[in-house]
Amino acid sequence: MDAQKSIMTFYDIASGPPIRPFAPNPWKARYALNFTNTPYCTTWVPLPDVAATRKKLGIPACRKHANGTDFLTLPILYDPTITSSTQQEGIFVGDSFDIAIHLYNKHSSPDGGRPPLFSPNSIALHRTFNAHVDALFTLNGGAQLAGYYMPLDPATAEASRADFARRAGVSRWEDLEIPQGSEERKEKLAAFEAALGSGLATWFVRRDEGPFLEGRTPMYADLIVGGWLQFMRNCLPEWEELRGWHGGLWGRLHDALEVWAEVK
Repeated sequence: MDAQKSIMTFYDIASGPPIRPFAPNPWKARYALNFTNTPYCTTWVPLPDVAATRKKLGIPACRKHANGTDFLTLPILYDPTITSSTQQEGIFVGDSFDIAIHLYNKHSSPDGGRPPLFSPNSIALHRTFNAHVDALFTLNGGAQLAGYYMPLDPATAEASRADFARRAGVSRWEDLEIPQGSEERKEKLAAFEAALGSGLATWFVRRDEGPFLEGRTPMYADLIVGGWLQFMRNCLPEWEELRGWHGGLWGRLHDALEVWAEVK
C-alpha cells in the first residue's frame, strides 16, 4: 500500500473558529497517535453532527447516557491498512481506549528508544485506571466547572447548548453556569482539587525522577490524564490555578506531553 493510502483518518469534534481540539477522549487518542508516530489526518465533525456521523459509518455506541440511551460520540479512527473480518479494506475503531489498544497491537514499532504505549501485561490495569480518571474528573466537579466554557463553534453553539441542557435535565443552558468568583465555584474548585489530590496526585510517586507516573518513562496512563488536562486547559477559566495544584504536578505533566500534542 502506498504511503498516501496508509494514512489513517481521525474523527474529532470541531470547535472554534479557530478549530482546536478540546474534548478529553479524542485527546487521549490523539496523544496515542502522535506517541506511536502513526500517520493520520483529522476530519473535523460539527458537534450536532457527531451522532449522525457515527451512525453513517456504522459504528455502534460504546457508551450510554445516564438514562440508558446510546451515547454516540467521538473519537473514531479509520485504519485503511487492516482488512476487516468480512474482508473489506480498512476498519473503524470507535473508542479512545480501543484506539490505543489497536495502535499498540498493530502499529507499535520502537522509534529512537520511545517506550511502548503499554508496558507488558498492563492493559487491564490501564482500563481500570482510565475509568478511575474519568470518574475523578466528571464526578468531582471538574467537568461541571469547565464544561460551561467549552469553545463551541458559534455556527452550531445554540443547538449544542440546547442538547447539553436537555441531557442535564435543565430548561436553559444558563442554568448550568457556576459564576466565576462565586462562593459556590470556590467551594467546588476546592473539592475538585482535594479529589485530584487524594485520588490521583498521590499515585505520582517518582516526581523527583520526572513528570510521569513512572517518573522519566511515559505510558498510556499519562496520556489518559493528559486528555483531561487538555480539556481543562481549553475550557476551565482557572486553568493556571489548576496547573499549580499539588506542587505544580499537573502543569509539569501537561508541558511534558506537549511533544505529542501536534494537531494534524
